[in-house]
Amino acid sequence: MAVSAEKKPVLDLTILPIEVDVDGCTAIILEAAKLPLPWEEYQVAVQVQCGDVLSNVFHIAYRDSKELTQKLRTEVAKFRYIVFLYDKERLKQLGVAR
Repeated sequence: MAVSAEKKPVLDLTILPIEVDVDGCTAIILEAAKLPLPWEEYQVAVQVQCGDVLSNVFHIAYRDSKELTQKLRTEVAKFRYIVFLYDKERLKQLGVAR
């Protein structure tokens, strides 16, 4: 009697932090977590660096990689815009950057 045992991965692991180039800036994914909700949803903690300006840490909730990519591109575009508008010291005063 042969029993077919399907092998499951012991560990599904991604080593963080990772840096991803997004439209000329670097998105640094610091942490990722699966949210305890009835539907599949995840959350990542992210920082964005454009040139020498580093954002504060913020969170993005997403359901799949396509949605995460779209939200990262949106957040990077917003950050690039405020870096264009203000200098680094003003962004620090506003609490947007470090």
